[in-house]
Amino acid sequence: MQVRPETPQDYAGIASLHARAFGNRAAEAAVVALRRQCAQYDAELSLVAVENGVIVGHVLLAPCTIRLLGRDVRAVNLAPIAVAPDRQRQGIGSALVSEAHAAAIRKNYTISFLLGDPAYYSRLGYRPAAFGSSFSEISSITQPGCGLHRRGVNSADIPALNALWRVEEREVDFSIEPGEELLEWLSPNPAIQTCVYTCAGEVVGYTRVHAGEKDSPRMFLARDERTAASIVHALANDAGASRILLPLHPYSRSAGLFPAVCTAWDAGMACSLAPGAFDEYYAMVRGGRRAPGRPVWPVCFDLA
Repeated sequence: MQVRPETPQDYAGIASLHARAFGNRAAEAAVVALRRQCAQYDAELSLVAVENGVIVGHVLLAPCTIRLLGRDVRAVNLAPIAVAPDRQRQGIGSALVSEAHAAAIRKNYTISFLLGDPAYYSRLGYRPAAFGSSFSEISSITQPGCGLHRRGVNSADIPALNALWRVEEREVDFSIEPGEELLEWLSPNPAIQTCVYTCAGEVVGYTRVHAGEKDSPRMFLARDERTAASIVHALANDAGASRILLPLHPYSRSAGLFPAVCTAWDAGMACSLAPGAFDEYYAMVRGGRRAPGRPVWPVCFDLA
């Protein structure tokens, strides 16, 4: 068996492999295709296992930047990984992950993270409950005195949106930077609407909302507490709801107005590729000294 980086000639075989490995569904193949369109995509971190000219396994590491304990850290997200149904439980997946880790280390990435089965990935060096979910439940919604305008996202908004993210997430202990490309602030899912909020022509907020879950935004950024209250009021009106669930971390900027809580997921796993901030962070989380950060997945990969 040969493990090597993918080539364009492998694309169809990789897509077919993921469809077969995941019960004849297209979602994982779509994730791979979308990730190839992102600015940070690196084909040398997309590896295939080949036997007799046939692709029997594939793993993809997507580069990103994590804001970890107040520091920017180079990281990779392992997702997805697939092995042909008739070749599973034969060590192919482990071999792919090992080679992928080695490639990431050569490129100076220090953390790999994923959502997966703790029983399997713990054998490969991943530690459970490294991140999870967090939210703030708002049941008292008042009309604030801040006039906002709402519209779709465009390329000119990206610097302001990244600055907003820095304000909102700068104290969060484990948060993934959305990116500097328009695609990373949009969604391929037509049911998810991405909106920019402006005041006097200045970008002051951003939301991602699923049409079937209008009372539970997928992402929420606001310049300050007054802006946050105004956006919440607009969301409540859209949803026709008296309660809104915001995806806020207890250390996020808006949590000063809307207190938030965290829950760690055993499936939220990460491993160190080199000694550094993650080891310090994980020791603190396991010691109960800080709450686990929520996964703020790169926006262009959101297929839910």
